[in-house]
Amino acid sequence: MESQATVLPQISAACQLIWGGSYSTENEIGNIFEQWSQGFTFSDDCKSALIQEKGGPCAVIVPAQAYIIKHLLFDSEVELADVTDEQRQKALEQALQSILVNVSAGTVQIAKLSQQLGSTSSVEFHKHLTLETLNSSEIENHISSWTESWCSNFGVMSFLYSIVLTRGVENIVSDIGIMGDPSLVDNTFGHGNQSLLNLILTGAATPNVFDYTRSIDGMDLVGVTKKNDIGFLTLLEALRYCKVGDFLKCPEYPIWIIGSESHLSLLFSNDRSLCVNENSPFKVARAAFDTFDCEGNGFIPVTDLPNVLEKLDMVSEEDYVEFMKERLDPDSTGIILFPAFIEEFVPGAWEKQDQSLQNKQFVVHHYNGLRQSNFDSKVNYRLGAAAVYLEYNQVMEASTAPTPLLRVLRTKWPTIEIDWQSQPSIS
Repeated sequence: MESQATVLPQISAACQLIWGGSYSTENEIGNIFEQWSQGFTFSDDCKSALIQEKGGPCAVIVPAQAYIIKHLLFDSEVELADVTDEQRQKALEQALQSILVNVSAGTVQIAKLSQQLGSTSSVEFHKHLTLETLNSSEIENHISSWTESWCSNFGVMSFLYSIVLTRGVENIVSDIGIMGDPSLVDNTFGHGNQSLLNLILTGAATPNVFDYTRSIDGMDLVGVTKKNDIGFLTLLEALRYCKVGDFLKCPEYPIWIIGSESHLSLLFSNDRSLCVNENSPFKVARAAFDTFDCEGNGFIPVTDLPNVLEKLDMVSEEDYVEFMKERLDPDSTGIILFPAFIEEFVPGAWEKQDQSLQNKQFVVHHYNGLRQSNFDSKVNYRLGAAAVYLEYNQVMEASTAPTPLLRVLRTKWPTIEIDWQSQPSIS
C-alpha cells in the first residue's frame, strides 16, 4: 500500500475530475459529496437488490446491480427468489470485479479508507483514502476483502475513485474530449454523467452513445466501439436529444440501464433471445448510414453516398455512384432517405428486421434503488408481462398514454406494451 504523501497527487487529480476543477482535497465539497457517502447495501425486502440512499450515486450503484443480475441469472443460474446471503455477496464481488476488469489496462488502483469515518467530510475522506496497485490477474484473490470495505460508509465513493484511478485521469480526460462535461458528477444535483456510465459499461469515458466514430464539422467524435455485457436506453432518445447505437441497445445479456433526465434504473429479463445480433446486414448498413446521419434525421445528404458505400466496402466508382444518386434521389431533393437506401442495398431487410420479436411475449423486471421511488418505500423488483406487437394498430388498441418508461423502451421496441403488476418509476 502506498503512503498518503505518494498518492496524494493522484487522489487530487481524481477529485477534480470527479467533482469539478473548482474542488480539491483540501476544501469541503458539500451536499453532493454527502449524497455519495453510502456503501453497497442490500434491501431488506429483496435480497439481491441494492439500495440507493439518496439521489446521485446511481451511476455506480445501478451498473453494479446490472452485473449482480448477470452473475445470478446467467452465470450461476440462480432463481432471484431463492438467493441466499452468501450468493448475493458473491454476486456483488463478481459485479465489482467485472467493472474493474472493464476499465483496467493490466493494473488496478484500489481505493479504500484506512479507517472508518464518523462524519461525511470530504476533507477527512481524502485525508484517509489509501491506494493499492495490483495486476488485474490478482483481483480475484483480493476482491472479497475489498468488497467488504466497500460495503461500509463511503464504499460507493471509494469504488468510484478505484474506477477513475484504474482507468487513469489522463485517459479519461482524453476519452471525454473537448465536447464532453469536464467533471464526471454534476456539481448541482450530484448525479453521474454519461461519460461515467460509459466508462463503467464499456471501459472508455466517451460522452456519446452512438456506435463507432462520427465526423461533425470536421471533428471526429468517438462513440461506443464494441458490444458490451450490459445495455443502455434513455428517455433522451424518446425526446430526440440523442440516438443510442446498437452496441448499447443490443447487449450480450438482456439487461438494460434505463436513463431518465437525472436518474438511472434497470430493466432485465431472463430471455436471451431479446439480444439481437448486431452483425446482421441490416444493422451493419444502418451503422454505416448513421455515421453520416449524425442527428438521426433518417436521411443523409446525397453527397455523402460515396462515403457510406466506401464504409460498407461496396463499389464507389464515380459512374456507379452517380447512377445510384439518381436512383435513390429521383426528385433531386439533395437527400437520400434511409428506407430507400436500405431497400436498395439490403433488399427485404426492412421488413425482416427484428421479425423474431414480432408478436413476442416475455417477462421483464424493473429495478429502482431509491426507496422513495418504490411502493411503500420497499426496494424490490417490479414484474411486468411484455408483448411486442406486429402492427402499430395493435399497440393503439392495447395502449393508454405511454409512461416515461414505456417511451424509453419504445426506442428499442417501437410496438412494445407492458402490463405491470405495480407501475414502476424511472425517476
